[in-house]
Amino acid sequence: MRRLFIIPILLICAQARAQADYVSDDAGKSTGAIWTEVSATKVLPYDLSIGLDAGFRTNDWFNEASRVDIGLSLAWKPSKHWKFGLGYTFIMKHAAEETAHKTEWKYRATGASENTDFASFMGAPTYTAADATTYRFRGYNDATRITEAYWRPRHRLNIDGAYTCKFWQVLRLTLRERYQLSFVPTKEVNRTRQVTKYREPGYDIEGNLMGYDEVIRYWQADESIYALDLNDDSATPQDVTSSYLAEHNQEWLNTNKEKNGKTLHTLRSRLTLEIDKKGWAFTPYVYAEVFNDMADGFHADKVRASAGVEYNVTKQHRLQLGYIFNHEDDDDGDQNIHAINIGYKLKF
Repeated sequence: MRRLFIIPILLICAQARAQADYVSDDAGKSTGAIWTEVSATKVLPYDLSIGLDAGFRTNDWFNEASRVDIGLSLAWKPSKHWKFGLGYTFIMKHAAEETAHKTEWKYRATGASENTDFASFMGAPTYTAADATTYRFRGYNDATRITEAYWRPRHRLNIDGAYTCKFWQVLRLTLRERYQLSFVPTKEVNRTRQVTKYREPGYDIEGNLMGYDEVIRYWQADESIYALDLNDDSATPQDVTSSYLAEHNQEWLNTNKEKNGKTLHTLRSRLTLEIDKKGWAFTPYVYAEVFNDMADGFHADKVRASAGVEYNVTKQHRLQLGYIFNHEDDDDGDQNIHAINIGYKLKF
């Protein structure tokens, strides 16, 4: 059984990254946070206990709420080594405003009337394809997509089992494996876009790219589209909603974007080390935890590590203070969170 303790450490090494057409400007960012927890546990006959807990989390320290949750759990401890649990948690999770960026390069074949995309061609005046057809660079679109902040609920069920052993009457090790099922319903969110269009480039007599005859920035404000000629220092923004939609399509003003519902299957492996000395009111601890996506080949999409201390105020009341490092690259985003963890536990 003790060999199983190395499993969470080995799983931490599993990492993967995903790519999308739009690249978020917030990808890979680091932020500070406050995570608070309050829980109450009632001991029942037959080695059972029932628990009620609630939590509140912030992003950017105290500047933005990120999550509110409340949960109910049932635990059974048949021996001093083993403990099993079943629980449900309702979560309201906040997604901050997200800015994503995308660049589209445009090219046109000689004599053709339609643009052609060549992602591998990065701005030279000409490009010769395998069939010797020559394409001229037509400029590019620089697009920014802004997704407004929103709250989204999720329902979570979990089943877990934990094994605890003690060494030298002081050191306590606990390995917990938890299967977590999360259901996230469909959610409509608001999006706006801003595009700078570079087109109709100018060439000298030798065919070298000189610049752009037309540089226009488009952006959306509510239900209107505005344009500004960047070549004219005296130009003012113009409402071009009708002409733009006639030339393109209605998707520009489709501000309601549906976030698809999803069901997440996660295996959480946690290894905890505590110093539990008789007569001490303080219990220092450290733990490491890996969140494995069971639907994606056990990809480790979240890694968490923490260090802190619990203080027994009385036999029934306990306070907790710790630091949490949380690296995630999952549906919540790609970021590093440095959190101060504050908790209160009541047991009766």
